[in-house]
Amino acid sequence: MKPLDYVRNIETIELELTRLNAARSLVDVPRQLEVLPAGGIILLRDRTDAGSSYYNRIKGFGPEDLAALDTLLSHYPEAAPCFDMTPRHMTEEVGRALCEKGFIPAEQLAFLYINLQGMAEQAPGFQIEMVTEETAELFIEWIRKSAGGLRVTREMIERSREYFYRKDFLNYMLSIDGKPASMGSLFLSGEEGYLANDYTFPEYRGRGCQSALIKHRLAAAAERGATTVYTDVEFGSASHANMERAGFRIAFLNTYWIAK
Repeated sequence: MKPLDYVRNIETIELELTRLNAARSLVDVPRQLEVLPAGGIILLRDRTDAGSSYYNRIKGFGPEDLAALDTLLSHYPEAAPCFDMTPRHMTEEVGRALCEKGFIPAEQLAFLYINLQGMAEQAPGFQIEMVTEETAELFIEWIRKSAGGLRVTREMIERSREYFYRKDFLNYMLSIDGKPASMGSLFLSGEEGYLANDYTFPEYRGRGCQSALIKHRLAAAAERGATTVYTDVEFGSASHANMERAGFRIAFLNTYWIAK
């Protein structure tokens, strides 16, 4: 595929995953995520959490939309949104306009891809278990622990647990000596997949857990008919290095612009 094909495909599947993430969120009040098309722009807006830069994003904003900037911002009366900027939309004009409105480039992510032809390599030497209906609550406990003891109520568990063992959203737990070590997700959409939510508990970092989980999920994606898998990482991070070692390549870098 051409570079812009990867951009379009990744933006499409990432939006699908964002919808799912909103639905499964372990929060007191269920998220009310709105996805509002505005010409070539997409507005993400969470009615329950105006301060979330992930769930309140403007995607697809470019130089042809500068005259509509104030109108777009008016859709976010409680808190400024995040501008999710891909290279094909980022120009000097756009940067100046966002700076004038008080936005700065705050975070940069690398979006990666891998083509799965013939891939079926499993990772030996680790105990990796896919989350099922029976183990969903245990997995939520792992999530709670990874978030530093996140408060999780029974109502939150009952609302969210079914999302962790769907056919299009596979979650994996890697244990060492019977203890939680690492976890990660695989989202599937048609012949494409997306690796997300990679986390290794601090005491098990540097032991190859994430590399094993990456290989395991890629094999699972290939077995289910996926031909291409995507992911996003902080540029230059340990996760970036793990993905590159597994065969991922950079599709593009994007930048999150947030209000000062």
